[in-house]
Amino acid sequence: MPDNSANIPRNGMFATVRNRHGVITDVTPTPYGSHAGKPQLHFVRMEYTDNQQPAEEHLLWEMEPGGNLLEPRALPNFHEQPMAPDTQYDPMLRMARWSATSPFLNPDGSTVANPLQQPIASPFHGAIQTEDYQRVPLLKALAMPRVNLLIADDVGLGKTVEAGLVLSELLLRRRIRRVLILTPASLRLQWRDEMKEKFALPFDLVDKQSTHKLRQQQGIDANPWRVYSRIIASYHYLRQVDVLEQFRSAFQQESEQDARLPWDLLIVDECHNLMPTPIGSDSDLCAMLRQLAPCFEHRLFLSATPHNGHTRSFTGLLEMLDPVR
Repeated sequence: MPDNSANIPRNGMFATVRNRHGVITDVTPTPYGSHAGKPQLHFVRMEYTDNQQPAEEHLLWEMEPGGNLLEPRALPNFHEQPMAPDTQYDPMLRMARWSATSPFLNPDGSTVANPLQQPIASPFHGAIQTEDYQRVPLLKALAMPRVNLLIADDVGLGKTVEAGLVLSELLLRRRIRRVLILTPASLRLQWRDEMKEKFALPFDLVDKQSTHKLRQQQGIDANPWRVYSRIIASYHYLRQVDVLEQFRSAFQQESEQDARLPWDLLIVDECHNLMPTPIGSDSDLCAMLRQLAPCFEHRLFLSATPHNGHTRSFTGLLEMLDPVR
């Protein structure tokens, strides 16, 4: 057994293990190795940052060969002259703040307890210049334990930017990981490009062609809803019976064993296309959304025309957004 007694993992530390980079999000000391002069073993949960699968793993740290820890906020040890404040120390400090995965800390290193007291970071991490009104949905979302918002700004006011701000902020605060964006088929590429260019967030398109390519690479049983963690799909594609069943079966077994929901954030663009009909039976798109919504902890609905003049349609849409309220 390798002796890593001086290499003790802690929550929030960067680490390299199994040739992958990630962050340690949980550390549990084990009773093994804590006696007879042997180093204590630690059971850690790794969240990788390379957007590959699996996105997280549970490891016995001292038993992993080649594991390397990087102390957060570690300062270099200079034995000669101290760092010049203007040319060396200040740039290094700004770099450490910008690259921090947990930037919301008190001076003593503890996490800020009240989310409303934490400064927002997503407008500064994106290649955008936000307006004041575009930050209002972000502040409302951060004040909610579960984000359930209908963003109904007019055409051209930047609903995609507002949704991207909420999405990016939740990712920075490590509140979400698995995201699904449902859009009309004509807007899939636009959403993918804007998330990549404005927020540096890569998304995978899931359609018939990409699914066929994935199965050629990984086998006939490969499920894109399980393989990818950030997905953009057309709701006209997902409403197909076989595709919807494939989506539901991706995490069905895990959902029976784990109380956590399989998905974190659902974003539905042009959500008025999926609202209930005022008279008669609902459409296939509405039925699909009713099945999908309970699988997500957070939901964002976007539409410039959310109300069609019928109370039943509008209240039905809000019920799918937040059934509790």
